[in-house]
Amino acid sequence: MKRVGKRLLSFTAACVLTMGVFAGAGCSKYHSRMDKNGNITLSFWSIYPEGDENYKWTLNLIDRFEKENPNIKINYTGISFWDYFTKITTSMTDRSGPDIYLQTIKDTGDRARGGVSMNLKPYLDETINEDCFYAADLDPMKYEDGLYGVPYALDNRVLYYNVDILNQLKDTTDADWKATKAGKKSDTTITGKPSDLVGEDGNVRAPETYDELMAYTQLLTKEKDGKITQLGFDVNVGNCTIVNFVWAKGGEFFTEDEKPAVTTDPGVREGFETWYEIAKVNSTAKVNAFIDTAGDSAENLFWSKKVGMMISTNEIPWKNDKLSEENKLLLGAAPIPYDRVEENHYNFTGGFSLEVTTRIEQDDPLVPEAAMKFVKYLCSEEIQKEVLTESSNMPANINVYDELFSEITDPAKRVVLEEMNHRKAYDYIYNAPNWWGEVQIALTEYVSGKKDLDEALQMAQKSIETLQATTI
Repeated sequence: MKRVGKRLLSFTAACVLTMGVFAGAGCSKYHSRMDKNGNITLSFWSIYPEGDENYKWTLNLIDRFEKENPNIKINYTGISFWDYFTKITTSMTDRSGPDIYLQTIKDTGDRARGGVSMNLKPYLDETINEDCFYAADLDPMKYEDGLYGVPYALDNRVLYYNVDILNQLKDTTDADWKATKAGKKSDTTITGKPSDLVGEDGNVRAPETYDELMAYTQLLTKEKDGKITQLGFDVNVGNCTIVNFVWAKGGEFFTEDEKPAVTTDPGVREGFETWYEIAKVNSTAKVNAFIDTAGDSAENLFWSKKVGMMISTNEIPWKNDKLSEENKLLLGAAPIPYDRVEENHYNFTGGFSLEVTTRIEQDDPLVPEAAMKFVKYLCSEEIQKEVLTESSNMPANINVYDELFSEITDPAKRVVLEEMNHRKAYDYIYNAPNWWGEVQIALTEYVSGKKDLDEALQMAQKSIETLQATTI
């Protein structure tokens, strides 16, 4: 992710600035979080409400912290993920908002500029400091000389597959592979059945290129009476995103000076083309009808053993552990295809930060110190291991990974851990923070046939340019 430089405030950021000034001005000693006996009460908000499987764990973390720090009390509020970010943004306009809160890493800089989140750098020490985290995660949290958040929980994307379904490819022939849509491409890398298709463990390996992903998709899709009964792969099952396709082709959506490069970067064009090819391997109508049988989530089809492969988030192997023996998958995991070009080996990532409101700087100096004690506790190695084992998010503290590798032997989980070194977030562009939505709209128009490739790319380019030109 590129470092975001100083520039004119967007409308959103300007609102955040107003909120920060308003909130800071409203604080006084009268509303102190510390009583006359030195007891400090702080509020903490996150995305685990009562009823969520992580709610009791969060309360347990707080209880343990309070026992270690009897003069600090943490009042916890859990809000559903789908409502959380709207509510926390609104809360910044009054004193009822949280003192410590979970936020998204990518836009921490906005809250720094707006005076909402406090500079945490002066409070770092030998226990928790910048060396504890991936540099790429810290970068968007930096503003001028400060650090306005610390990473707490991360994610990544991996290609998961049902080993039993992929093993159906053992009986395929060279002719089968050459007859696929991928095999018929003029520039195909499919010249027959891969000689290394079956690994040393006796199982079919995951696809390593996008041509192979196309071929696997077609060869593993089964129909009966004109309806799909087994689907090899589809971009709408799991958590698949166009950025990985673009990165695998060496593309970037923006230049170094943060100008959109949708129409000029050949990797973006190739990424769109590849997405289209894979989305069109099977009949769109048949795939949609098949996905409609899944209910609330298309991912259900993977768990019901009707889909061979999906790109999804890091918690899948841990979720598989919780299934009954008859429902558990023989699960495989592999990097998202990057066409064996190592410098293009990425997986899309996001993550959550821990931030502290600037409002508490109006209080006794012991109050922000107490808030940071809780933040550092949540980022400690002990708790960060629990971030994985209890919530299935990936730890942000990099010091826990050696221990995790020594403890975890499951091959799929080890792939998830290894892929943490290849995480990449899409560019956060301060004067076009919602550029990603414009790309997605254009991609949808292209896949649906409403726009050809050039029209779709031009549509996205112009939409982003308009966003940047109208920022105030």
